[in-house]
Amino acid sequence: MYVFPGIGLGTILSKSTTITQSMIYASAAALATALLPAERDQGALYPALARIRDVSVEVAHGVIRAAQDAGVDREVRLRGMSDDELDRWVRERMYDPHTEPDAVEEEVRGLVGELGGGGGNGNGIGGKGGGGGGWEGARL
Repeated sequence: MYVFPGIGLGTILSKSTTITQSMIYASAAALATALLPAERDQGALYPALARIRDVSVEVAHGVIRAAQDAGVDREVRLRGMSDDELDRWVRERMYDPHTEPDAVEEEVRGLVGELGGGGGNGNGIGGKGGGGGGWEGARL
């Protein structure tokens, strides 16, 4: 449960051609080091579930670095990033269900703009036609 989101995220973001044994090992090592001192003191084997997103960043980071070491990564611009830069980059690309509707709306606005949309119904979709009032009523 803890390593799988990070394995998938790291593999996708690094554009790896395969998942190697070293990437799996790196995910386990990252999980083991993700425990906070307080969690260790309590005898926890795994980080608190409430920290799953933070742990997933650490696991993805380990997976990406292992993919680079194995030469199976295709996202070469990540190779020159510092560890802090890589963590920020990974976090910025994580799915967030709380911001997804805004991201989809922004993407649709961009696509409509690229198509020369606008005009028409007031919501930028359709090009021709009547009334309308913003994105609320738009069907995508």
